[in-house]
Amino acid sequence: MNRVKGLLGFAILCFGLTSQLFAVDEQLVGRYLNAADEQYNAGNYPKAFSYINIVLNSYKAVSLPENIEVIAESIYYAHLVQIKDTKNTAAFNQVKEKLIEFPFLSSERINRTIKIINTHEAQDIAWGGDPSGPAAGAIPENNPALHSTLQLQLALETAKQEAEEKALAEQESIRKEILDTQKSAFESAYDKAASENAQNNRVLLLVLLVLAGVGFIVFIAVIINLVVNQRSVKTQNEKFVETLKAVAQLSRIPHGQMALEALPPLYGVEGEMRLIGSGTVDNGIPAAPETDDDKAEMVELAQKCRDFGKQIDIATGRKNNSKNVAETVFKIAQEMGKDQFESTLLFSVAMVYDIGFLEIDSGLLMAENLNEQQKFEIRNHVKQGLAQLSFVPDKYMSVFADGVLMHHENMDGSGYPEGLSGSRIPYVARVIRVAESFMALISRRSYRVIFDKESALEELRKKPGNYDSEIVDALEMII
Repeated sequence: MNRVKGLLGFAILCFGLTSQLFAVDEQLVGRYLNAADEQYNAGNYPKAFSYINIVLNSYKAVSLPENIEVIAESIYYAHLVQIKDTKNTAAFNQVKEKLIEFPFLSSERINRTIKIINTHEAQDIAWGGDPSGPAAGAIPENNPALHSTLQLQLALETAKQEAEEKALAEQESIRKEILDTQKSAFESAYDKAASENAQNNRVLLLVLLVLAGVGFIVFIAVIINLVVNQRSVKTQNEKFVETLKAVAQLSRIPHGQMALEALPPLYGVEGEMRLIGSGTVDNGIPAAPETDDDKAEMVELAQKCRDFGKQIDIATGRKNNSKNVAETVFKIAQEMGKDQFESTLLFSVAMVYDIGFLEIDSGLLMAENLNEQQKFEIRNHVKQGLAQLSFVPDKYMSVFADGVLMHHENMDGSGYPEGLSGSRIPYVARVIRVAESFMALISRRSYRVIFDKESALEELRKKPGNYDSEIVDALEMII
């Protein structure tokens, strides 16, 4: 009973703390609940019963909190026990009416107590409710059968209660026995599983060792394969470089003046012929267009270059190569301080820098193994490209010719077709050389591996004899 009272006190305390968060009605209910608890603890169960009913009535429209239901059941039970001892019929009837109103309070012990009180009432009726009647325990002489019946009912009720208690005790004993059995079985199974697990671990370890050995062998095989492939790729690259050098030597004309016959004059410079790529003469970039006609002409030229760039990429099988190289050239020119017009003009030149490939058989471009003559034909695309520039206006012809003819020249003079070096190589050719090589390194090609941008840039820096270092520095700033 003390534990129940303690529980009730704790529930009241929780309710009292949370009730401050609700409206005025909840606070009023809280006060009645506190009053019920105080009367319950004082042993005044009728008063506690009265107060708790007020609380229960307040929750008819909403769900009753579980803690209040526990408190109410305890008060009802204590009140019934007192009624059983005092034989207060009116109070008993009041409790039964409230239980009809609040059926959820009809716990097992409350129902059992009500049955006992009902039996006592039936006995009292048989003996008579008048205090002046027979003394308690005396058997009425005029109704011995009824006395026997009542005694039998009391005995049956007591036996039933004892049987229930015995059944509960047996159930608890059986439950405990089952738990002990389960515990023993679990411990036995655990020991067995631990033993089997140890055995399985040994087998698993052996399997893992075998798999590790197989994996190591596969790893070694893959490494060997990669090394072999790398050597093969390196060999192919070396052969390709040697081919480039050989073709460059074959395509180079011994006497530089003889090449003038195939080259256009410097357009925009009156009465003077210029060796294309000469660093001693202006690069031939005309002034920016000022009139609407000149601007329209420049727009039309840029569009034609884009169209030719698409044709070149189809012929060479390099998707978007012309556009990628041209965009890189434009960005480098901007980074190096060129104005919008000159950068756009260089973009247009870079779109068609490989236009000479349109004069070469597409089957030859896609072939894997080439003889020396075929290699010479491919290298000669730089000269054949000059014949494809008829769509270029005269004022822009020199810069287009520089880009198409000279984009394979190297800074150390090892390039082709003229073997020019240093500043003698036109700026447009030098910037295309860097941009084209960079895009080739980061794009998929059949004869080499793919580089990331940083590695490709480092690869260009390893060959200062091929590329203008200032242009490479500008490239680094834009990637």
